[in-house]
Amino acid sequence: LDACRIGWELIDHGRYSYWGGKRAVVMQFSRGCPHLCNYCGQRGFWTRWRHRDPVSFAKEIAWLHREYGVELVNLADENPTSSKKAWRAFLDAMIAENVPVLIVGSTRADDIVRDADILHLYRKAGVIRWLLGMENTDEATLSLIRKGGSTKSDREAIRLLRRHGILSMATWVAGFEDEGFRDLWRGFRQLIAYDPDQIQALYVTPHRWTPFFRIAKDRRVIQKDIRLWDYKHQVLHMTRLKPWMLFFAVKLIELAVQSRPKALARVLFHPDPEQRHSMRWYTKMGRRVWFREVWGFLVRDRRVAAGPTLAEFWGAPQDADEESMVFQRPAREPALPVAEDKRVAESSRLAG
Repeated sequence: LDACRIGWELIDHGRYSYWGGKRAVVMQFSRGCPHLCNYCGQRGFWTRWRHRDPVSFAKEIAWLHREYGVELVNLADENPTSSKKAWRAFLDAMIAENVPVLIVGSTRADDIVRDADILHLYRKAGVIRWLLGMENTDEATLSLIRKGGSTKSDREAIRLLRRHGILSMATWVAGFEDEGFRDLWRGFRQLIAYDPDQIQALYVTPHRWTPFFRIAKDRRVIQKDIRLWDYKHQVLHMTRLKPWMLFFAVKLIELAVQSRPKALARVLFHPDPEQRHSMRWYTKMGRRVWFREVWGFLVRDRRVAAGPTLAEFWGAPQDADEESMVFQRPAREPALPVAEDKRVAESSRLAG
């Protein structure tokens, strides 16, 4: 990816901030993902996982800090830690640059468990928060969506991150299956057991370029405004729960997880002032978003009672079969005999 140059000089860096007013940029260490989660379109978009040169990437971050005062990097990668060797080289390079830049991003819980022996380098290199794509807390659902992880590794990842002073944000997605209140209650109890620092509750959104679209093709669409197909609005019909039931159950889960005494104590009294500042900022933003989403559900958003099926609404799926998503090197020309090879080389030299 090093051939893809970014025109940092074209950006008015003073206009972009994150994490409580810190000057920030969004960057990519890698593209693609080697995993087969069927609700995700990364393999369809990028085909294979590849990455920047770890040392030059760290140098670019350090240059952005020294030249433009960048304080925080938000990694847009789906899975920057896929290669432990490449990621370790980046961590070492960032530590060598010795710049006070914070790094936030997302990764898989099982990568965190894999890297238990080098997590101290994560924090030393500036990593302050990981969003962990857990998606669900039910093993059967994880199997359905081919997540490839487990509830055990999810809990262990959060525990390891906290031990090394790194915040965890857990994503939890409703609607993969036809849940009822009992399923949501079980998911809530699992989230409490995980004890993440932050939570992001979402709704399954079966885009045409994901294999999950084929699984859900016969489910009914209740949200026909495609601007709201953004993971923050329910779009698929549930037979056991009306939209208002699912919505307020999800909002209550968010509120309960974030408002536990243990969670509030971290926000108010975290011993690391940087972490305390960031958690208070996130809580403030989350409170505003929470009330806005409730208002939107009650007043603004419109749903249909008997909408079309997913296949009728969107048409044919757009995901490719697995063979077409695997990178194929072009076939090489057959080797020439030695004598012929010399003759062709000599002809090319004379022609040149």
